[in-house]
Amino acid sequence: MPAFGFVADDLTGAADVLAQSHRYGLEAALVIGDAPLPTDTDVVGFAGPARSLEGKAFDDLVRRDLAGIAALNPEVLLYKVCSTFDSSVTVGSIGRGIQLLHERFGLHGSIPVVPAQPGFGRYTAFSNHYAAHAGKIHRLDRHPIMSRHPSTPMSEADLRQVLAEQLGTGQVPGAIHLPAYDDGTFKDVWADRRREPGALAYVVDAVDERHLDAVAEALTREEHVHGPSIVIGSGGIMAALARSISDQTPRAPGPQQPTGPVLAVSASASSTTAEQINDAVGHGWEEVPVPAELLQRHDVTAVAALDRRVSAALRLGRNVVVHTTRGADDPRYGASKPADAGYVGALIGGIAARMAGAGTTRDIAVCGGDTSSHALIAMGVRQLRVSDQFVTAGPILRADGGSAVAGCRLLLKGGQVGPPDILRRFAGQLPG
Repeated sequence: MPAFGFVADDLTGAADVLAQSHRYGLEAALVIGDAPLPTDTDVVGFAGPARSLEGKAFDDLVRRDLAGIAALNPEVLLYKVCSTFDSSVTVGSIGRGIQLLHERFGLHGSIPVVPAQPGFGRYTAFSNHYAAHAGKIHRLDRHPIMSRHPSTPMSEADLRQVLAEQLGTGQVPGAIHLPAYDDGTFKDVWADRRREPGALAYVVDAVDERHLDAVAEALTREEHVHGPSIVIGSGGIMAALARSISDQTPRAPGPQQPTGPVLAVSASASSTTAEQINDAVGHGWEEVPVPAELLQRHDVTAVAALDRRVSAALRLGRNVVVHTTRGADDPRYGASKPADAGYVGALIGGIAARMAGAGTTRDIAVCGGDTSSHALIAMGVRQLRVSDQFVTAGPILRADGGSAVAGCRLLLKGGQVGPPDILRRFAGQLPG
Protein backbone atom coordinates (compact mmCIF):
# COMPACT_ATOMS: atom_id res chain seq x y z
CA MET A 1 0.00 0.00 0.00
CA PRO A 2 1.38 3.47 -0.86
CA ALA A 3 2.08 5.84 2.01
CA PHE A 4 0.42 8.72 0.20
CA GLY A 5 -2.30 8.97 -2.39
CA PHE A 6 -3.49 12.02 -4.29
CA VAL A 7 -6.21 13.25 -6.58
CA ALA A 8 -5.17 16.29 -8.63
CA ASP A 9 -7.50 18.69 -10.39
CA ASP A 10 -5.14 19.18 -13.31
CA LEU A 11 -2.11 17.58 -14.93
CA THR A 12 0.55 20.20 -14.24
CA GLY A 13 -0.42 20.25 -10.56
CA ALA A 14 -0.11 16.48 -10.46
CA ALA A 15 3.34 16.76 -12.02
CA ASP A 16 4.32 18.96 -9.09
CA VAL A 17 3.22 16.22 -6.66
CA LEU A 18 5.41 13.75 -8.56
CA ALA A 19 8.32 16.20 -8.52
CA GLN A 20 8.17 16.78 -4.77
CA SER A 21 7.99 13.03 -4.12
CA HIS A 22 10.89 12.27 -6.45
CA ARG A 23 12.94 15.12 -4.99
CA TYR A 24 13.02 13.36 -1.63
CA GLY A 25 13.68 9.91 -3.04
CA LEU A 26 10.15 8.51 -3.12
CA GLU A 27 8.86 6.50 -6.06
CA ALA A 28 5.69 8.11 -7.40
CA ALA A 29 3.31 7.46 -10.28
CA LEU A 30 0.45 9.37 -11.78
CA VAL A 31 -2.47 7.54 -13.37
CA ILE A 32 -4.69 9.18 -15.99
CA GLY A 33 -8.18 7.95 -16.70
CA ASP A 34 -9.02 4.37 -15.77
CA ALA A 35 -5.52 2.92 -16.15
CA PRO A 36 -4.47 0.19 -13.68
CA LEU A 37 -2.91 1.43 -10.45
CA PRO A 38 0.77 0.58 -9.93
CA THR A 39 1.75 -1.34 -6.80
CA ASP A 40 5.48 -0.52 -6.69
CA THR A 41 5.29 3.10 -5.49
CA ASP A 42 5.37 5.15 -2.30
CA VAL A 43 3.00 7.72 -3.83
CA VAL A 44 0.25 7.14 -6.39
CA GLY A 45 -2.51 9.32 -7.65
CA PHE A 46 -5.00 10.30 -10.30
CA ALA A 47 -5.21 13.48 -12.32
CA GLY A 48 -7.78 14.79 -14.71
CA PRO A 49 -9.15 18.09 -16.01
CA ALA A 50 -11.38 18.77 -12.99
CA ARG A 51 -10.15 22.36 -12.70
CA SER A 52 -11.74 23.17 -16.05
CA LEU A 53 -14.98 21.25 -15.40
CA GLU A 54 -18.27 22.03 -13.71
CA GLY A 55 -21.51 20.36 -12.75
CA LYS A 56 -21.99 16.66 -13.38
CA ALA A 57 -18.74 16.32 -15.37
CA PHE A 58 -16.77 17.57 -12.35
CA ASP A 59 -18.65 15.35 -9.90
CA ASP A 60 -18.32 12.21 -12.00
CA LEU A 61 -14.58 12.66 -12.50
CA VAL A 62 -13.77 13.41 -8.86
CA ARG A 63 -15.98 10.59 -7.59
CA ARG A 64 -14.27 8.12 -9.93
CA ASP A 65 -10.77 9.16 -8.87
CA LEU A 66 -11.61 9.20 -5.14
CA ALA A 67 -13.02 5.70 -5.44
CA GLY A 68 -9.77 4.53 -7.02
CA ILE A 69 -7.64 6.07 -4.28
CA ALA A 70 -9.93 4.80 -1.51
CA ALA A 71 -9.31 1.25 -2.71
CA LEU A 72 -5.59 1.72 -1.96
CA ASN A 73 -6.19 2.95 1.61
CA PRO A 74 -3.14 5.27 1.79
CA GLU A 75 -2.03 6.81 5.07
CA VAL A 76 -2.65 10.34 3.79
CA LEU A 77 -4.80 11.50 0.86
CA LEU A 78 -3.93 14.82 -0.78
CA TYR A 79 -6.60 16.53 -2.86
CA LYS A 80 -4.17 18.54 -4.96
CA VAL A 81 -5.21 22.05 -5.98
CA CYS A 82 -3.24 24.91 -7.47
CA SER A 83 -1.14 26.92 -5.03
CA THR A 84 -3.02 29.99 -6.30
CA PHE A 85 -6.36 28.34 -5.44
CA ASP A 86 -7.72 28.57 -9.01
CA SER A 87 -11.44 27.80 -8.71
CA SER A 88 -14.90 29.31 -8.64
CA VAL A 89 -18.37 28.38 -7.46
CA THR A 90 -19.07 26.76 -10.82
CA VAL A 91 -15.72 25.89 -12.46
CA GLY A 92 -13.25 23.57 -10.73
CA SER A 93 -14.87 24.28 -7.36
CA ILE A 94 -12.59 23.35 -4.47
CA GLY A 95 -15.60 23.67 -2.19
CA ARG A 96 -17.44 21.06 -4.22
CA GLY A 97 -14.34 18.86 -4.07
CA ILE A 98 -14.49 19.07 -0.26
CA GLN A 99 -18.13 18.02 -0.31
CA LEU A 100 -17.29 15.01 -2.49
CA LEU A 101 -14.46 14.06 -0.13
CA HIS A 102 -16.95 14.00 2.76
CA GLU A 103 -19.33 12.00 0.62
CA ARG A 104 -16.64 9.32 0.11
CA PHE A 105 -15.09 9.54 3.62
CA GLY A 106 -18.08 10.39 5.76
CA LEU A 107 -16.42 9.82 9.14
CA HIS A 108 -13.29 11.86 8.50
CA GLY A 109 -14.13 15.14 10.24
CA SER A 110 -13.25 18.65 9.09
CA ILE A 111 -10.60 18.77 6.33
CA PRO A 112 -7.53 21.07 6.50
CA VAL A 113 -6.95 23.39 3.54
CA VAL A 114 -3.22 24.16 3.13
CA PRO A 115 -2.39 25.63 -0.32
CA ALA A 116 0.85 27.36 0.72
CA GLN A 117 4.05 26.50 -1.15
CA PRO A 118 6.76 28.85 0.17
CA GLY A 119 9.42 27.50 -2.18
CA PHE A 120 7.22 28.58 -5.05
CA GLY A 121 6.26 31.96 -3.61
CA ARG A 122 2.83 30.99 -2.25
CA TYR A 123 1.92 31.98 1.31
CA THR A 124 -1.13 31.96 3.60
CA ALA A 125 -1.21 34.39 6.54
CA PHE A 126 -4.30 34.91 8.72
CA SER A 127 -6.27 33.02 6.06
CA ASN A 128 -5.34 35.49 3.34
CA HIS A 129 -3.44 33.99 0.42
CA TYR A 130 -0.48 35.58 -1.37
CA ALA A 131 1.48 34.73 -4.50
CA ALA A 132 4.72 36.05 -5.92
CA HIS A 133 4.98 37.50 -9.42
CA ALA A 134 7.88 39.31 -11.06
CA GLY A 135 9.81 39.56 -7.80
CA LYS A 136 6.91 40.96 -5.77
CA ILE A 137 4.37 39.32 -3.46
CA HIS A 138 0.72 40.14 -4.13
CA ARG A 139 -2.45 39.40 -2.23
CA LEU A 140 -4.50 36.98 -4.31
CA ASP A 141 -7.25 39.45 -5.21
CA ARG A 142 -4.63 41.99 -6.33
CA HIS A 143 -2.39 39.55 -8.15
CA PRO A 144 -1.75 40.79 -11.71
CA ILE A 145 -2.55 37.35 -13.16
CA MET A 146 -4.84 35.58 -10.73
CA SER A 147 -7.19 38.53 -10.27
CA ARG A 148 -7.75 38.41 -14.05
CA HIS A 149 -7.64 34.67 -14.67
CA PRO A 150 -9.67 33.89 -17.82
CA SER A 151 -11.96 31.29 -16.22
CA THR A 152 -11.54 31.66 -12.44
CA PRO A 153 -10.60 35.26 -11.56
CA MET A 154 -9.89 35.62 -7.85
CA SER A 155 -11.69 38.60 -6.31
CA GLU A 156 -11.16 37.52 -2.68
CA ALA A 157 -7.92 36.74 -0.83
CA ASP A 158 -9.43 35.37 2.40
CA LEU A 159 -9.68 31.65 1.69
CA ARG A 160 -12.35 31.23 4.37
CA GLN A 161 -14.62 33.54 2.38
CA VAL A 162 -13.74 31.80 -0.91
CA LEU A 163 -14.67 28.43 0.59
CA ALA A 164 -17.80 29.76 2.29
CA GLU A 165 -19.10 30.90 -1.10
CA GLN A 166 -18.18 27.65 -2.83
CA LEU A 167 -19.55 25.41 -0.08
CA GLY A 168 -22.80 27.36 0.01
CA THR A 169 -23.61 26.36 3.60
CA GLY A 170 -23.71 29.87 5.00
CA GLN A 171 -20.94 28.88 7.42
CA VAL A 172 -17.47 30.47 7.26
CA PRO A 173 -14.78 27.80 7.85
CA GLY A 174 -12.47 28.03 10.83
CA ALA A 175 -8.71 28.51 10.67
CA ILE A 176 -5.34 27.89 12.29
CA HIS A 177 -3.35 31.11 12.28
CA LEU A 178 0.39 31.67 12.45
CA PRO A 179 0.81 32.30 16.22
CA ALA A 180 -0.30 28.72 16.95
CA TYR A 181 3.00 27.40 15.58
CA ASP A 182 5.05 29.33 18.11
CA ASP A 183 2.92 29.54 21.23
CA GLY A 184 2.62 25.78 21.74
CA THR A 185 -1.07 25.55 20.85
CA PHE A 186 -0.85 24.13 17.29
CA LYS A 187 -1.59 20.49 18.19
CA ASP A 188 -4.52 21.43 20.40
CA VAL A 189 -6.01 23.83 17.85
CA TRP A 190 -5.55 21.20 15.12
CA ALA A 191 -7.46 18.64 17.19
CA ASP A 192 -10.21 21.15 17.93
CA ARG A 193 -10.63 22.08 14.28
CA ARG A 194 -10.68 18.43 13.18
CA ARG A 195 -13.48 17.66 15.67
CA GLU A 196 -15.52 20.83 15.18
CA PRO A 197 -19.18 19.71 14.87
CA GLY A 198 -20.69 20.24 11.43
CA ALA A 199 -17.56 21.84 9.97
CA LEU A 200 -16.45 20.71 6.52
CA ALA A 201 -13.04 22.42 6.31
CA TYR A 202 -10.62 24.83 7.94
CA VAL A 203 -7.85 27.00 6.49
CA VAL A 204 -4.30 26.54 7.79
CA ASP A 205 -1.71 29.35 7.61
CA ALA A 206 1.83 28.61 6.40
CA VAL A 207 4.61 30.93 5.29
CA ASP A 208 7.67 28.69 5.59
CA GLU A 209 8.65 25.02 5.37
CA ARG A 210 8.65 24.67 9.16
CA HIS A 211 4.92 25.34 9.18
CA LEU A 212 4.25 22.75 6.49
CA ASP A 213 6.37 20.19 8.32
CA ALA A 214 4.17 20.69 11.39
CA VAL A 215 1.07 20.07 9.26
CA ALA A 216 2.64 16.93 7.77
CA GLU A 217 3.42 15.66 11.27
CA ALA A 218 -0.17 16.25 12.34
CA LEU A 219 -1.49 14.37 9.29
CA THR A 220 0.79 11.37 9.68
CA ARG A 221 0.33 10.94 13.42
CA GLU A 222 -3.46 10.71 13.26
CA GLU A 223 -5.15 7.35 13.72
CA HIS A 224 -6.60 5.92 10.51
CA VAL A 225 -9.61 4.05 11.77
CA HIS A 226 -11.97 5.48 9.19
CA GLY A 227 -9.64 5.79 6.19
CA PRO A 228 -6.80 8.15 5.34
CA SER A 229 -6.07 11.55 6.78
CA ILE A 230 -7.18 14.04 4.15
CA VAL A 231 -5.67 17.40 3.24
CA ILE A 232 -6.44 19.95 0.53
CA GLY A 233 -3.18 21.46 -0.66
CA SER A 234 -0.45 22.04 -3.21
CA GLY A 235 3.01 20.72 -3.90
CA GLY A 236 4.12 22.40 -0.69
CA ILE A 237 2.35 19.93 1.59
CA MET A 238 3.45 17.03 -0.64
CA ALA A 239 7.07 18.10 -0.14
CA ALA A 240 6.52 18.18 3.63
CA LEU A 241 4.89 14.74 3.60
CA ALA A 242 7.80 13.35 1.58
CA ARG A 243 10.30 14.85 4.02
CA SER A 244 8.43 13.24 6.89
CA ILE A 245 9.28 9.70 5.73
CA SER A 246 12.49 10.22 3.73
CA ASP A 247 16.05 10.36 4.96
CA GLN A 248 17.51 11.24 1.56
CA THR A 249 19.19 14.48 0.57
CA PRO A 250 16.95 16.40 -1.84
CA ARG A 251 17.74 15.67 -5.47
CA ALA A 252 18.95 18.57 -7.62
CA PRO A 253 18.10 19.21 -11.29
CA GLY A 254 20.37 17.60 -13.84
CA PRO A 255 21.56 19.04 -17.17
CA GLN A 256 19.04 18.86 -19.98
CA GLN A 257 20.07 16.95 -23.10
CA PRO A 258 17.42 16.74 -25.83
CA THR A 259 17.85 14.12 -28.51
CA GLY A 260 16.79 16.49 -31.27
CA PRO A 261 14.53 19.48 -31.92
CA VAL A 262 12.05 20.40 -29.18
CA LEU A 263 8.32 20.93 -29.66
CA ALA A 264 6.45 23.15 -27.21
CA VAL A 265 2.66 23.39 -27.40
CA SER A 266 0.89 26.07 -25.37
CA ALA A 267 -2.71 27.00 -24.60
CA SER A 268 -1.81 29.24 -21.65
CA ALA A 269 -2.94 32.87 -21.61
CA SER A 270 -0.66 33.65 -18.67
CA SER A 271 1.72 36.58 -19.05
CA THR A 272 4.42 34.31 -17.61
CA THR A 273 4.00 31.84 -20.46
CA ALA A 274 3.78 34.70 -22.97
CA GLU A 275 7.16 35.93 -21.74
CA GLN A 276 8.58 32.42 -22.11
CA ILE A 277 7.27 32.13 -25.66
CA ASN A 278 8.66 35.56 -26.48
CA ASP A 279 12.05 34.50 -25.14
CA ALA A 280 12.10 31.33 -27.26
CA VAL A 281 10.95 33.06 -30.43
CA GLY A 282 13.43 35.86 -29.82
CA HIS A 283 16.19 33.25 -29.77
CA GLY A 284 15.34 31.59 -33.04
CA TRP A 285 12.52 29.16 -32.27
CA GLU A 286 10.00 28.64 -35.05
CA GLU A 287 6.68 30.19 -34.06
CA VAL A 288 3.45 28.51 -35.21
CA PRO A 289 0.33 30.40 -34.07
CA VAL A 290 -2.94 28.46 -34.10
CA PRO A 291 -5.45 30.41 -36.24
CA ALA A 292 -8.27 32.05 -34.28
CA GLU A 293 -10.96 30.30 -36.32
CA LEU A 294 -9.47 26.90 -35.48
CA LEU A 295 -9.88 27.64 -31.77
CA GLN A 296 -13.64 27.77 -32.24
CA ARG A 297 -14.32 25.10 -34.84
CA HIS A 298 -12.45 21.98 -35.89
CA ASP A 299 -11.25 22.07 -39.48
CA VAL A 300 -9.42 19.05 -40.86
CA THR A 301 -7.73 21.08 -43.60
CA ALA A 302 -6.48 23.74 -41.16
CA VAL A 303 -5.16 21.10 -38.73
CA ALA A 304 -3.33 19.35 -41.58
CA ALA A 305 -1.76 22.65 -42.58
CA LEU A 306 -0.55 23.19 -39.01
CA ASP A 307 0.90 19.69 -38.93
CA ARG A 308 2.80 20.26 -42.16
CA ARG A 309 4.27 23.52 -40.92
CA VAL A 310 5.35 22.05 -37.57
CA SER A 311 6.74 18.91 -39.18
CA ALA A 312 8.75 20.83 -41.76
CA ALA A 313 10.43 22.98 -39.11
CA LEU A 314 11.22 20.02 -36.87
CA ARG A 315 12.69 18.06 -39.79
CA LEU A 316 15.01 21.00 -40.43
CA GLY A 317 16.20 20.74 -36.82
CA ARG A 318 14.34 23.84 -35.64
CA ASN A 319 12.85 24.06 -32.17
CA VAL A 320 9.13 24.89 -32.50
CA VAL A 321 6.53 26.54 -30.28
CA VAL A 322 2.87 26.15 -31.22
CA HIS A 323 0.56 28.50 -29.31
CA THR A 324 -3.08 29.49 -29.11
CA THR A 325 -2.24 32.90 -27.61
CA ARG A 326 0.75 34.99 -26.59
CA GLY A 327 -0.83 36.46 -23.48
CA ALA A 328 -4.09 38.28 -22.86
CA ASP A 329 -3.20 41.04 -25.36
CA ASP A 330 -3.17 38.58 -28.26
CA PRO A 331 -6.12 39.35 -30.61
CA ARG A 332 -7.09 35.67 -30.51
CA TYR A 333 -7.59 35.84 -26.75
CA GLY A 334 -11.19 36.67 -25.97
CA ALA A 335 -12.18 36.76 -29.64
CA SER A 336 -15.84 35.66 -29.95
CA LYS A 337 -16.70 33.01 -27.36
CA PRO A 338 -14.07 31.55 -24.99
CA ALA A 339 -12.29 28.50 -26.38
CA ASP A 340 -13.26 25.20 -24.75
CA ALA A 341 -10.39 23.83 -22.66
CA GLY A 342 -11.11 20.24 -23.67
CA TYR A 343 -11.15 21.02 -27.37
CA VAL A 344 -8.04 23.22 -27.28
CA GLY A 345 -6.13 20.72 -25.14
CA ALA A 346 -6.98 17.90 -27.54
CA LEU A 347 -5.94 20.11 -30.46
CA ILE A 348 -2.44 20.86 -29.21
CA GLY A 349 -2.03 17.40 -27.70
CA GLY A 350 -2.92 15.87 -31.04
CA ILE A 351 -0.23 17.87 -32.79
CA ALA A 352 2.36 16.69 -30.27
CA ALA A 353 1.19 13.08 -30.55
CA ARG A 354 1.46 13.09 -34.34
CA MET A 355 4.91 14.69 -34.33
CA ALA A 356 6.17 12.13 -31.80
CA GLY A 357 4.59 9.30 -33.76
CA ALA A 358 6.33 10.48 -36.91
CA GLY A 359 9.66 10.62 -35.09
CA THR A 360 10.21 14.33 -35.73
CA THR A 361 10.66 15.09 -32.01
CA ARG A 362 11.28 13.17 -28.78
CA ASP A 363 11.24 16.25 -26.52
CA ILE A 364 7.86 17.85 -25.81
CA ALA A 365 6.74 20.67 -23.51
CA VAL A 366 3.06 21.24 -22.77
CA CYS A 367 2.18 24.67 -21.34
CA GLY A 368 -1.12 25.45 -19.60
CA GLY A 369 -2.65 23.89 -16.51
CA ASP A 370 -6.31 23.93 -17.54
CA THR A 371 -5.62 22.26 -20.90
CA SER A 372 -2.73 19.93 -20.06
CA SER A 373 -4.93 17.04 -18.93
CA HIS A 374 -6.85 17.12 -22.18
CA ALA A 375 -3.58 17.30 -24.13
CA LEU A 376 -2.14 14.22 -22.38
CA ILE A 377 -5.37 12.30 -22.94
CA ALA A 378 -5.07 13.12 -26.66
CA MET A 379 -1.55 11.66 -26.57
CA GLY A 380 -2.87 8.43 -25.11
CA VAL A 381 -0.90 8.83 -21.86
CA ARG A 382 -2.17 6.61 -19.03
CA GLN A 383 0.72 6.81 -16.54
CA LEU A 384 3.54 9.25 -15.79
CA ARG A 385 6.67 9.06 -13.64
CA VAL A 386 9.52 11.49 -13.01
CA SER A 387 12.78 11.11 -14.92
CA ASP A 388 14.57 14.17 -13.56
CA GLN A 389 14.13 17.29 -11.47
CA PHE A 390 13.95 20.50 -13.50
CA VAL A 391 12.24 23.67 -12.23
CA THR A 392 9.97 24.04 -9.20
CA ALA A 393 6.60 22.45 -10.02
CA GLY A 394 7.92 21.32 -13.42
CA PRO A 395 9.83 18.01 -13.48
CA ILE A 396 10.93 16.03 -16.53
CA LEU A 397 8.49 13.16 -17.01
CA ARG A 398 8.24 9.92 -18.94
CA ALA A 399 5.03 8.32 -20.16
CA ASP A 400 3.94 4.69 -20.23
CA GLY A 401 4.82 2.50 -23.19
CA GLY A 402 1.35 2.46 -24.73
CA SER A 403 1.15 6.20 -25.40
CA ALA A 404 2.01 8.13 -28.55
CA VAL A 405 4.77 9.91 -26.61
CA ALA A 406 6.34 6.81 -25.01
CA GLY A 407 10.08 7.30 -24.79
CA CYS A 408 9.79 11.07 -25.05
CA ARG A 409 11.13 13.57 -22.56
CA LEU A 410 8.09 15.50 -21.31
CA LEU A 411 7.69 18.82 -19.52
CA LEU A 412 4.25 19.79 -18.22
CA LYS A 413 4.36 23.47 -17.35
CA GLY A 414 1.55 25.34 -15.64
CA GLY A 415 0.80 28.82 -16.90
CA GLN A 416 2.70 30.61 -14.14
CA VAL A 417 5.54 28.12 -13.74
CA GLY A 418 9.17 28.69 -14.59
CA PRO A 419 11.72 31.38 -15.47
CA PRO A 420 11.49 33.37 -18.72
CA ASP A 421 14.05 31.12 -20.44
CA ILE A 422 12.49 27.79 -19.37
CA LEU A 423 11.91 26.56 -22.93
CA ARG A 424 15.52 27.18 -23.90
CA ARG A 425 16.66 25.45 -20.71
CA PHE A 426 14.48 22.46 -21.58
CA ALA A 427 16.08 22.46 -25.02
CA GLY A 428 19.56 22.32 -23.48
CA GLN A 429 20.43 25.78 -24.82
CA LEU A 430 21.31 27.10 -21.36
CA PRO A 431 22.96 25.51 -18.32
CA GLY A 432 20.96 24.62 -15.21
